[in-house]
Amino acid sequence: MEAKSKIRQISRLERHKQDGVPPSYPPIGAGAHLIEYLYEIGPTLPGAMGEVPVTHVELRAWQENAGIELQPWEAKLLHRLSAEYLGQVHKATDPACKPPFGQLYRAPNLSNKIDAALD
Repeated sequence: MEAKSKIRQISRLERHKQDGVPPSYPPIGAGAHLIEYLYEIGPTLPGAMGEVPVTHVELRAWQENAGIELQPWEAKLLHRLSAEYLGQVHKATDPACKPPFGQLYRAPNLSNKIDAALD
């Protein structure tokens, strides 16, 4: 039985930062405040068996503590965004996982090596 490698692979975001290349994000219109809220709240919570989406109970507690009253649709959307975020976190553990937005990232030096090999 072969032991799994203990070497930690860096995330796409860490690769972007390491190479000095800003990651691409989808355009956000009028809902930008909800993304800020999501990251202020969580975007996930610790659970008994790992991370879990933000619950409506946590959303209510955050609203009371922050002095913010969310509309019902905003609370539902924040809960869904948290669940989608967590789903993508799990998918992204696969090195072959494509980014949820934008093009597949190649480090600048890798692109140069590929171009040089094809010339």
